[in-house]
Amino acid sequence: MENILVAQPRDAKAKGKQLRRNGLIPAVLFGKHMEESLLVQIEKPRLDQFLVDNKVGATLTLKVGKKEYPALVKDITYTPLLRDVEHLSLQALTAGEKVTSEFHIHLHNRAKVDGIVQQQLSMVAYRALPRHLFDTVDVELEGKVPGDSAVLGDLDFVNNPDIEILTPLDTPVYSIAHRKLAVEEEEETTEEGAALDSDAASEAEEE
Repeated sequence: MENILVAQPRDAKAKGKQLRRNGLIPAVLFGKHMEESLLVQIEKPRLDQFLVDNKVGATLTLKVGKKEYPALVKDITYTPLLRDVEHLSLQALTAGEKVTSEFHIHLHNRAKVDGIVQQQLSMVAYRALPRHLFDTVDVELEGKVPGDSAVLGDLDFVNNPDIEILTPLDTPVYSIAHRKLAVEEEEETTEEGAALDSDAASEAEEE
């Protein structure tokens, strides 16, 4: 694995808020073959740099002292307002043993579509061996026109024999609407909302 993330052991009594004030992000490595979860802390600048190119579903090598652990980014939690990383959850990987993960769908060349692209599905659950894990799939939109749409089963990657897709294949992924139609629908929704607000105000006055 190319990604290496360096961490230090974390005291179980250490409070997450205090760690973050000191520039450290709490993290945990867990796995069914581990006797107990490994509590670690990661320097915030190092983790921020790692997350520039990695997200949930990415694989890495977690280095703690002289030990190295193949791992999967299972979950990232963020603070509500500032969206700073609050906690990182990693799952230990075992060669030859399938794991459940998620990958992101990235709609490529959205700007080249002469229409309004609406993405209904951004994360797909799947199962695979560690060597076949990935975190992002590009779906090409160049050449697509208003009226085009796709469900998960329409996309080529679902036929990859190395992965088992767990998200239902009839799940809508994207649709493309005419710009004028999309604007008209938005205006109708706005007008309906304004009418409801007006009716509610009138009822309140009568009471």
